Amino acid sequence: MRGGNEPHLVTRLILRSHREARLLAGHVWVYRSDVDRLEGRWQADEPVTVCDAGGRTLGRGFYNPRPQIVCRLLTRRDEPVDAAFFRARLEAAWRFRRSLGWDGDAARVVSSEGDGLPGLVVDRYADVLVLQALTLGMDRLAGQLAALAAEVAGARAVYRRVDATAAAIEGFEAPAGWLVGDGPTEVEIREGPCRFRVPLERGQKTGFYLDQRENRAAVAAHAAGRAVLDAFCYTGAFACWALARGAASVLGLEASAEACAQARAHVAAHGDAGRAEILEANAFDALRELQRAGRQFDLVILDPPPFTRRKTAVEAALRGYKEINLRALACLRPGGLLATFSCSHHVSPALFEEVCRAAAADGGRPVRLRATYGQAQDHPVILTIPETRYLKGLLLEVLA
Repeated sequence: MRGGNEPHLVTRLILRSHREARLLAGHVWVYRSDVDRLEGRWQADEPVTVCDAGGRTLGRGFYNPRPQIVCRLLTRRDEPVDAAFFRARLEAAWRFRRSLGWDGDAARVVSSEGDGLPGLVVDRYADVLVLQALTLGMDRLAGQLAALAAEVAGARAVYRRVDATAAAIEGFEAPAGWLVGDGPTEVEIREGPCRFRVPLERGQKTGFYLDQRENRAAVAAHAAGRAVLDAFCYTGAFACWALARGAASVLGLEASAEACAQARAHVAAHGDAGRAEILEANAFDALRELQRAGRQFDLVILDPPPFTRRKTAVEAALRGYKEINLRALACLRPGGLLATFSCSHHVSPALFEEVCRAAAADGGRPVRLRATYGQAQDHPVILTIPETRYLKGLLLEVLA
């Protein structure tokens, strides 16, 4: 990352003829198939200038010939991508988060393309930041970006988490660990009326599903007096919220023994162990067993992990979504509610709604749409980058 006053050599990534439309429409990804040639030498932590076939500048971004997406634009101007540039982007991201006014001390600080910093994710847990570099260019700058992020957000320390899939695709190896400061690798956070322990070294994403924060509060608002089934409960965040809002009982299903232990600990820490049961079980199998046993609930929550990360596997994913929604609807009493989610960006909101409609039709359960859900506001959606909208959900009421 060069200083603001240092000159930079221009390396140009020239696109094939008529391959610039996506970028001109507001997207930031350049695919390998879009590229005609690279002019000049490049290194991973120095941006290249992306040009159309006629030489017009389209923007600048880090280049990596290894993955299918070889470049993500950081800027649409031919400007230095240096410490001052990253500080300005981080400050803008932090100002936006501070304007949201969430009730708690954990949130996303940088959301990759959503904040004009593709390939960089930064989450805040109390006074600690967790950084993930998802591209080779961001990986090479991780230490410098961590120091800037800590300064901008006023964090005590920054821990690096490594996304193994991204590292393999991009071709880098990086150890997890502290980039700024140090401390315990388990951090307690507050989210509304609940407190959770977040393991920085392990767990999904950067340790916690921050993108569901607003949805947990919205769904829990319907929990009072209800028997709740929380399938795919992970470490029990939806369950704890439901109990805090007066659920009569909660049954949580989770396949991971480690996550089950964390969920039980979270429930117990809130003094709700007597109203909750966390079972180590495959949710698909457990939902079928519950249906066969005639178990009925008043509120069912389905928040599964992504059933596909590849466009070619969408059909199989849709079968999975239909199966769990069909079983969940069968376990609901008349007047019961189903809060159902998908976090795969390959499954559009319209497609997810169609799957749920088919599940209701096959199960003979007429349902009313009560609400739609999306990712928390600190995970912003860029309208011209559809991939930034990945989490969608429906609240359905069974009429009979």
